[in-house]
Amino acid sequence: MSVGSRLPRVFGGFKRSGLFGVVGVVVVAVLVAAIGLSTEGNDNPKLTYALIFGVVGLFCVILFTLQRADLNRVSGRDAAASSRAAAEGGHQVEDPTTLAEPDLWAALATEPIDADAVRARDQMWGVARSSQNLAIVVTILIFLTVPAIYLLESFLPLLIGGPLIVAAALYGSFRAVGPGGAIEQSYELTDRAMAPLGLAVTERPDGGFEMRLGMPGFDYRLRGWTVLSGERHGHPTVVRIGGHEDAGTTEVIVAVPCHEFAAKSKRVEVSSGPEGIVVTRRKGGGRDWLCDLWLAEHLAAAPTR
Repeated sequence: MSVGSRLPRVFGGFKRSGLFGVVGVVVVAVLVAAIGLSTEGNDNPKLTYALIFGVVGLFCVILFTLQRADLNRVSGRDAAASSRAAAEGGHQVEDPTTLAEPDLWAALATEPIDADAVRARDQMWGVARSSQNLAIVVTILIFLTVPAIYLLESFLPLLIGGPLIVAAALYGSFRAVGPGGAIEQSYELTDRAMAPLGLAVTERPDGGFEMRLGMPGFDYRLRGWTVLSGERHGHPTVVRIGGHEDAGTTEVIVAVPCHEFAAKSKRVEVSSGPEGIVVTRRKGGGRDWLCDLWLAEHLAAAPTR
């Protein structure tokens, strides 16, 4: 999700698939090495190839199955929490760090939360599902192509599967970054989801394909900031969320003139002055900027300003 939640640390809501991915890679490497050593000197290497491809294929099947199960569980939990929080409405927050992201989102709402905002939050997960579906399709095409090259001792599968893999990758890229694609949809959904908070997407980062460092190929990277802005409690408010080069960096600005002061912790810096209060965070999670918004607005409302 563009400005959505990240669940518990390390693997977040995708704990099972994340743990399996880390442990499974090691197990697969050990099994592949064992298969290679045990069949060394075999006159028929096809058996070795078949066993190795079988282990890797089984790993991919289990990983994708766990990822989809985790995605369905997390998205379902988020949708239920968003609907519940919207029904309960906003309430006074004493410590934002104790609230789940949907509850904090609802608590900070300055406008009634309508069904469209709740629906937009749920639809954000559809982008993740589409991305996973494409990854599954590309993986299947690779496994129909590469093992066949070795087992049939022919490059004919490559001549057939290669173009299909490239076509699927190009289609996925266009669907993600093209007009009306996943990235553009994510900004539109964010705009709808943030409407109850009095915020809207007013600036988007520049996106483009760039060569990978140290390896062939290209990656699509966002350069710049996603900016949410609006008026909250009578004050202009701006939230800036970093792109790839500033991933995890956010900045919340509440334009309320204050006395000058500054404070700094390990990852958070707070400063104020005639132009307002600024809370900057580095290496933050998806929900942390909501906590920073709460902090900035409470400092702005303090009588000592």
